[in-house]
Amino acid sequence: MNERFTSDLVFILVVLIVAALLGFFIGYLIRRYKHLKLSELENEIDQLKIKLDDCRHEKQALLSELEANQGIVFDGKAAASALGYKVVQDDLKIVEGIGEKIDSILKSRGIDTWLKLSQADAVHVKEILLEVGGQQYNIHEPKTWPQQALLAHEGKWVELKKLQDELKGGRLQ
Repeated sequence: MNERFTSDLVFILVVLIVAALLGFFIGYLIRRYKHLKLSELENEIDQLKIKLDDCRHEKQALLSELEANQGIVFDGKAAASALGYKVVQDDLKIVEGIGEKIDSILKSRGIDTWLKLSQADAVHVKEILLEVGGQQYNIHEPKTWPQQALLAHEGKWVELKKLQDELKGGRLQ
């Protein structure tokens, strides 16, 4: 009986050791799975925080634009009467010195309204032209563009026409 007891005891010990190792391995896998899921959730939270910040910035930009536009209503008839041609709101090409290509360059960099152009620094606009368009845009001089855009934004069409009559290619003569 002694031999049988010993063999049974060894068998039970082996089964217990295998069960303990199996339990440890399963526990390890579960902890690792939870850790991976937690990492994924943390990444998703980080991405949502970034999106939330972007939304906040966009909201702030829209609020700023609304505040700037407060009380200003675009009057296409008054613009056409003063300038002598049909004017579309926020058409940058009405600014003396801006054509189709410069219009598309500025819009590609987020300057897509008269208000944004009026708030842009002329040096920065020149840098955008050179960076995107190359040295061929070095001949353009955007010094008066913000002033013209502000007059257009504020609906001061007669003043804009008077200023543009003094300009040649966007430059004071």
